[in-house]
Amino acid sequence: MSLHSHTWMPSRFNSIRSFFGLLALTAMSVLSPLVAPQAEASIKTMGEAINIAGRQRMLSQRIAQSYLLIGLQPDSKRGPTQLERSLVEFQRNLDDLKAFPPAKSLLEDISTVEDLWKPYKALASAPVNKDNAVELIEQSNPILAAAHEYVGKLQNLSGTTKAEVINISGRQRMLSQRIAKNFLAQHWGVSNKATEDLYNDLAEYENVLGYLMESDINTPAINTQLNKVKGYFNYASQGFDGVMELSEKRLIYVVTGTTDYMLRGMDVTTKMYANLLN
Repeated sequence: MSLHSHTWMPSRFNSIRSFFGLLALTAMSVLSPLVAPQAEASIKTMGEAINIAGRQRMLSQRIAQSYLLIGLQPDSKRGPTQLERSLVEFQRNLDDLKAFPPAKSLLEDISTVEDLWKPYKALASAPVNKDNAVELIEQSNPILAAAHEYVGKLQNLSGTTKAEVINISGRQRMLSQRIAKNFLAQHWGVSNKATEDLYNDLAEYENVLGYLMESDINTPAINTQLNKVKGYFNYASQGFDGVMELSEKRLIYVVTGTTDYMLRGMDVTTKMYANLLN
């Protein structure tokens, strides 16, 4: 897949320097809300349940991405902070989903996720090295698949076609983090398939984003949010295309920062879709 066709760039990102400044000024405001403790832990609606279950897919990949970031940049506090918050949120979400009364019929499915989660959490909490990174990448795939299957069954349980768009939108959050994971795996040399998987995910992300932008249930606010996400994606694509003449450290900073903007944008969008179902 060639990404050189992506020519759009947000006006506020008209220079790499300005983008560095934006990331530095807003790093905490962007990252903290994504994993901050919730005021109320219990899930009240099916729309909220699908949204939270979808976040488990994203977190499975964000955990691996954060681990790789620690390996590549051991002196940075960002990787350890992301990793700790993601581990805490995954466990909290798992407990909340298990306790959601309308999904009691899916306890066996959520138990499958939990069985995969225990060794995954233990490995992600272990010392960071290349051998563990290889294994963590391997384990990130089955737990993602199990979490995805659970979301699909929740969608079917909801009995409404609007649940599908919540599922699809939520999956974009996961793809933003899997893109970052494969990008970092490529740079650290811990996965032979990283480059192939990276470009497959980029193609899927772009296609699904186009699908969502054409949805007939979109509100003006949803359309505005999706256009912002498209801008972030197009900017990040320049990093994968080799257009940005940056050191590896700077390139990692730009790509992971922009994929976090993609995550935040799709998180907001998914909650908007969930509200339509509620």
